[in-house]
This record gives sequence, C-alpha cells and structure tokens, in this order.
Amino acid sequence: MEQGAIALVVIIVLALVFGGLYMLRSRTGVANESSNIQTIITSTQGLLKGSDGYTFTSGAKMTGALIQMGGVPKTMTVRGTPSSGTATLYNSWGGAVTVAPASTSGFNNGFTVTYEKVPQDACIQIATQISRTGLTNGITLNSTAHSDGKVTTEEASAQCTADNGSTGTNKLIFTING
Repeated sequence: MEQGAIALVVIIVLALVFGGLYMLRSRTGVANESSNIQTIITSTQGLLKGSDGYTFTSGAKMTGALIQMGGVPKTMTVRGTPSSGTATLYNSWGGAVTVAPASTSGFNNGFTVTYEKVPQDACIQIATQISRTGLTNGITLNSTAHSDGKVTTEEASAQCTADNGSTGTNKLIFTING
C-alpha cells in the first residue's frame, strides 16, 4: 500500500513538471513567433519595397527573395536552398509562412504575411499582440477580416478555432499597406 502511494505521488509530480514545461514552451513559442512576424514585416519593408512598390508576381517569389536576402529570423525553418530564391519558410508549428504582394488602390504598395497551422491559444495571443503593435493595417483570422488591424481578445477567442489533436488549424493573415 505504501509503495503504491509513493508511486502515485511520483506520477502526480511528474505530470505537474511536464505540464509546466509544456505551458512554458507554448508561451515561449508565442513570444518567438510574434517577434518573427514583426521582423518579417520590417525586413520586407526595408529590403523588398522599390520605388514602384512590391513588384513580385507571387507569394512564392516574394518569400523566396526575402529568404535569399537574409530578411527572415534565423530561428525559423527554411526548406530548400536559401540562395536560390525559391526556398520556403515555416513557423514553429510546421505551418507555411508566406509573404505576398497586395494591391492597394491599384498599386502594389502593400503585402501580406500569412501564418498557417497556428494552434488556438497561439492564434489568440499572436493576433492580439500584433494588433497592439500598430504595424498592420488589417488582420484576418481564418475567414474573418479586421480591416482596421485591431483585434480584441474577445474577438480572437471567438474566431480562432480549436486544434485538431495536436495540430493547429488557424490561418492568420497580416496586411501591411506601405
């Protein structure tokens, strides 16, 4: 009986430790990805905008060029040869990250940063954190667009969907005009 009680206590302690580590890792992942998004936005503005805007024919080419120029955080996953201009970018959850030109008033003066496979808790936190930075002119959570770039925690909680097992199902699109 006594050995069974000790084993039970050990199991409970281990569960608490691993649960705490998971929570810490999740929070760290959100902070890293929020920082990554901000870096991608400022790098894109500084490296890819020409006098006639963002003159790329596709998101694949624009993302590839940003990687080629060293404009993405070193902590992100790059697949392919970075110097080729065709490499692809992924977030810490394995979702594709794409930077694509966006037309505003008939000109290519804007771009979008798309984040896929974002877990529900991270979706809520990232959307509200990026909203508060003022860097974006629009934020889309799955299919709901916030054309003013402002997302409240209440809105994000309602629009970010539950995970499919351990895989995030959310798609976030950040629109930047300029």
